[in-house]
Amino acid sequence: MNLALEPVAHRERIDAMSARLVHRGPDSDGKFGLPHLALAIRRLSIIDLETGNQPLFNETGEVALVFNGEIYNYREIREGLLRRGHCFRTRSDGEVIAHLYEEQGPDFVCELNGMFAIALWDAGAKRLVLARDRAGEKPLYYWRGNQTLVFGSEIKALFEYPGLSRAIDPDGLSQYFFYGYIPAPRSIYAEIQKLPAAHRMVVERGELRIEPYWHLQEHLRGPGRPRVTAQQEGEMVEELRVKLREAAISRLVSDVPLGVFLSGGVDSSTLVATMSELTPGNVNTFSVAFPEKTFNEEPYANLVARHFRTRHHVLTADEATLREALDILAGHLDEPVADPAVIPTYLLSRFARAEIKVALSGEGSDELFGGYPTYIGARLAEYYLRLPRFLRRQFFDRLKRFLPVSSTAVPKGLFLRRFLTHAERDPAERHHIWFGMFSPAELDQLFTPEWKGPQPPSSVIFDPLPRVLEGARFDDAVAEMLYLDFRMYLEDNLLVKIDRASMACSLELRTPFLDHRLIEFAAGLPSELRVRRFNLKYIMKKAVEKWLPHEIVYRQKRGFSVPIASWMKRGLKPLLDETLGEERLKRDGLFDAAFVRRLLNEHWSGRADHRKTLWTLLSFQLWYDRWGKGKN
Repeated sequence: MNLALEPVAHRERIDAMSARLVHRGPDSDGKFGLPHLALAIRRLSIIDLETGNQPLFNETGEVALVFNGEIYNYREIREGLLRRGHCFRTRSDGEVIAHLYEEQGPDFVCELNGMFAIALWDAGAKRLVLARDRAGEKPLYYWRGNQTLVFGSEIKALFEYPGLSRAIDPDGLSQYFFYGYIPAPRSIYAEIQKLPAAHRMVVERGELRIEPYWHLQEHLRGPGRPRVTAQQEGEMVEELRVKLREAAISRLVSDVPLGVFLSGGVDSSTLVATMSELTPGNVNTFSVAFPEKTFNEEPYANLVARHFRTRHHVLTADEATLREALDILAGHLDEPVADPAVIPTYLLSRFARAEIKVALSGEGSDELFGGYPTYIGARLAEYYLRLPRFLRRQFFDRLKRFLPVSSTAVPKGLFLRRFLTHAERDPAERHHIWFGMFSPAELDQLFTPEWKGPQPPSSVIFDPLPRVLEGARFDDAVAEMLYLDFRMYLEDNLLVKIDRASMACSLELRTPFLDHRLIEFAAGLPSELRVRRFNLKYIMKKAVEKWLPHEIVYRQKRGFSVPIASWMKRGLKPLLDETLGEERLKRDGLFDAAFVRRLLNEHWSGRADHRKTLWTLLSFQLWYDRWGKGKN
């Protein structure tokens, strides 16, 4: 966590800002101050427990830094710096950043392999540098006043600075209800922004500039390349195995115990396999079990644990556990997140924290190697659009009416209905409608006339796409979807979810699939090796089938699912009824109460599956009651 503020009149707020983030770093705290600047840090000690406290400095003390995260290649960087005459006071990964900056200036960040949010002050150049890792694993929010910059790892810290407005950004709100998250650089608040992943901010000579230091689009395969031969495919499979091992090995650097979050899917099982190879018989695994059979992946997790002889720990979660976690998370989610998987992630983090301080998790693999059913949807759309228009309109429009309503983990009826309704749209827009929460038509019905103003909310939902797609060229629609999900869904939803859920428990989560060398390799693969016809994660499964049991590699993907559709009809029904009640919504004035009541009644009666829209509404209202009304 890192903060800077100016002018001197409010420097005393640094302690209050730091205190708001004690959960991110309960082991120690530090600060650094000048008349015009202050930096503060809350540290979770992972590497160099005794001498690694921050702030950290170079030899002369001119370069001061605080940072949140881990630098996995710090030993290699340190050896090179030592050979070039640098002197170190600690064994920490952070100190290498200050010395690397001495040599390279703001370009130092290009040498780092890790997850990080960094704040560095160069007294000689009178320059402040902020930087965020390539994938966006560690967050960084900021607010700009006239002559003031305030920044931190979570929004709640910024609220300790006097004068920040909590006014909601109308466009950010519309995008939240469409995507289920708010794409960078926006936040839910009109005056607070996010530093995007793979970007740095440099403040010097009275000017502030934000620029990317890494471009994923430079590593894309692009159109017009010849098809991969069988020999080339075999070579790529072997190269992927090597890179998976390298990524896992680099993330085992720690002076405290580690473990793995194990779902029984191919991603987390691969992490267990590589970790067991390196530390056989000494791996802790953690999983969560649900009473509902279609959501319970524990039998698969247990199979992997037995196969690799791990010390396996299982947490059973029911509706009461979910309700408790919702209450706790309301105090940590200072920006709304509509991903229900934040609940089991938090529960598992709290459960694992009793045994370990660092856990490995499988985020990123689906976006890199093609793990979502929507990618099959993109393939199907190619064939669907070749059919005569009259057949698409008459036959498939009728088919939509007979698709089933389901409460299972993979709601095929819900997905097929969205597929058939929106298959003819622009591929990027279509993909996000398939993947999203409220459809554009539903979004325009959700808000009251007083809130939405003259322009329909759906008019701003695709605004983030041009920024994300700038400079990128793809070999087909699937490659474009993979790129979009990495740059948006992963950065602004999944990584936010695991950061807040794990940091609420003072647990560090590391994601080996987000090693930038592995990311660059995956981006250069042809999409046919990632999604082969209707087979998801084709090359990933080829690479790990010699490591894992066959039934793990080739079973149906479920993801970190939560049985919210059925729970909303049972244990969560009173909470929904109260939180989304008509009188309450009318008093707040944001949402059309009659429209929301119709969604509730249709879901409760079984006439429709509104799990995504209702959970998005519930998540927002819980956030709004806690944060949006200025209570905290």
